[in-house]
Amino acid sequence: MLTLSIVNAISDAIKSRRLLPGSKLNERELAQLFGVSRTIVRQALSHLAQDELVSIAPKRAATVAQPSFDDAYNLYQTLLIIDCGVVDHLIEHITPAQLDILEAHTRREEATFQQGRHEESDELGREYHRLLIGFLNNEALSQIHAKLERKAALITSLYKVDFDYCQLRHEHVGLIDALRNKQGDRVKAMLGSHYKLVIRGYRFDVASTPQVDLATALQIGVDA
Repeated sequence: MLTLSIVNAISDAIKSRRLLPGSKLNERELAQLFGVSRTIVRQALSHLAQDELVSIAPKRAATVAQPSFDDAYNLYQTLLIIDCGVVDHLIEHITPAQLDILEAHTRREEATFQQGRHEESDELGREYHRLLIGFLNNEALSQIHAKLERKAALITSLYKVDFDYCQLRHEHVGLIDALRNKQGDRVKAMLGSHYKLVIRGYRFDVASTPQVDLATALQIGVDA
């Protein structure tokens, strides 16, 4: 349980861009922050390394991973393949109630963007894809997708400059219409365009990562 709390805290800090790629994850400091032994910290870092969120050097110096352009391209290609497979199922089996859920979700996505809450709108955009996966009630697939999303969050925290949010949101609305009318090829074409747009929102010539205070990034205090 202690290991999981550390994993979740670091994962959330990466996802929220409080902990940037390349940031050092000092075992001793983490142990002090969480009030645990370095063995537990090491277990948590090892778990994060399995998810490719953390890199551990031979001498066990750990840092937040720094994915490359090829990593980003391959990741989104994988997500696209998963989404297209999901579409093949949903075209035949999606229900009116599920379409209503998607429509309500896109309205929330639009509303939060119009209110200037762009980070929240962006998160709702990612959740849209989780909803599609969830409609299959396939826990194994949902876990695989969640792992890929954690890596996507890391890539976004390093490389994202901007997305055409308007086009992304409109594509989500268009996907619902295509699903309702059982236009599988149209859905897949839109998804392909969707992920290409996301990649174009990245810049891969980012300067070195600044120093990050772990206590601030993880939003916890050092135990007395």
